[in-house]
Amino acid sequence: MKIIAHGAEAIIYEDRNEIIKYREKKGYRIDEIDSDLRKSRTKREFTILKRCAENGMHVPKPINISDNGESIRMEKIEGVQLDYCFSLDLLEKVGNMLANLHKIGIVHGDLTTANMLVREKNLFFIDFGLSYFSQKDEDRATDLFLFKNALKSRHPNEFIEAYGLFLSAYKAAAGKEFKGIETHLRDIERRGRYHENG
Repeated sequence: MKIIAHGAEAIIYEDRNEIIKYREKKGYRIDEIDSDLRKSRTKREFTILKRCAENGMHVPKPINISDNGESIRMEKIEGVQLDYCFSLDLLEKVGNMLANLHKIGIVHGDLTTANMLVREKNLFFIDFGLSYFSQKDEDRATDLFLFKNALKSRHPNEFIEAYGLFLSAYKAAAGKEFKGIETHLRDIERRGRYHENG
């Protein structure tokens, strides 16, 4: 078993053909609160991955939660981060997948091209550590806004065309629900511009 990533919230281990995501203890939190938080977040992430897998979405399939409730064992996806193989023809898939994620009541919370893997032209969403259950248009719009900003900062040269392809695909897949989401997205963007200029 070896460490392959060490993020702000968790350590990611590789164990043969599986991945283990362990939420490490935070010394600045009271032990009991820290333990409860790690367990509740781990359980939520496992449940979200399970719902995604049950609905046929391309995500790492969850295998189990550890006995102490602080880590998830899941399928290892052999793929390349979209960051490193960025291609405009995949942006429509991103839009379609995000709309389908929202339809089953899940907000990703940290959608960037670094949290997507490409395997044989199939796209997978990963890292659901900040994900949560919601059917609110504002929460869904926040996902769109965060991804827009991620595209702008990570892929500035392709941003305009990439975001256009993404949003068109999302709109088509979301159907009539897009109207309310779009209203909130415009409001979030206005607030963002206000803060930038303030």
